[in-house]
Amino acid sequence: MTRIAVLSDIHGNLPALDAVIQDLAQYAPDAVVVAGDLINLGPFSTEVLERVFARDWAVIRGNHEFYLLNYDTPRALPHWRDYTTPGWLRRTIPMPLQRRIAALPDTLTLFYPDTPPLRVVHGYPDTHWDGMYPSTPDEEVLAHYQDVEEEMIICGHIHLTQERHLRQNGRAWHIANAGALGVPLNGLPGRAPYMILDGDAHGWQPTYLHADYDQTPLMDALASDDYREAHGAYAALYTEEFRTARLRIWPFNQWRTQRYPDMRPTQAMTDEFLALGEGIWDYTHRDFWLNRD
Repeated sequence: MTRIAVLSDIHGNLPALDAVIQDLAQYAPDAVVVAGDLINLGPFSTEVLERVFARDWAVIRGNHEFYLLNYDTPRALPHWRDYTTPGWLRRTIPMPLQRRIAALPDTLTLFYPDTPPLRVVHGYPDTHWDGMYPSTPDEEVLAHYQDVEEEMIICGHIHLTQERHLRQNGRAWHIANAGALGVPLNGLPGRAPYMILDGDAHGWQPTYLHADYDQTPLMDALASDDYREAHGAYAALYTEEFRTARLRIWPFNQWRTQRYPDMRPTQAMTDEFLALGEGIWDYTHRDFWLNRD
């Protein structure tokens, strides 16, 4: 048997990562895989990179690594002008770590002698910027996996723990998302989700776990003047996502597009949006209504 620990979407949350590292000791995995998005949103991107790169872990890039790598290049997307975070990442992450990120693969295939091959992606095999939601129709998911030979796929990106079995034309895929270690969006703050995969010749069996951690150091860093200045109008939204484990950035952008079309975000807009309280649910994708009272 081969045992793998799967982590994803750490997003600069060092206290959560440290809690999972401590928790992993009891499971003695043969390998650890990180399915992208080590950085951004949280205040400890550099420290997370240092922790991960100091270990013999298999790591791929996620979309948030590209906010760093493509910042201030022709590859940057037009809407990135609304975010101050990519420039902060470029300024604060030491260049040797940036070069390590630049050399990371976008996907991995793991081959062990006693298990079927295992594919690791961030969102879908063909894009970092989209992924499988619980409500995504099977046909839409299958369209992204037609060229994937491996039957077991690890993914991340959506920040929700989920699993799906798909079949088409005699082929089968088992897709598993460990959830977002650093920013789960399931309404359960202070719990860092991850996954243990046990594999043998018959396939892989996931076990979904979490490590509890004290959010105080994280919230203190998010409240610092340096963090709030660097992240501008989005600082309070990032903070709320960590504090509540609820989606805030995407609903804010939906609300802003309707109420203030063609205007760049401001702190006043953020304050107005957060003051909606329960009204924020009107702009929130229903897949993220988990554990709502």
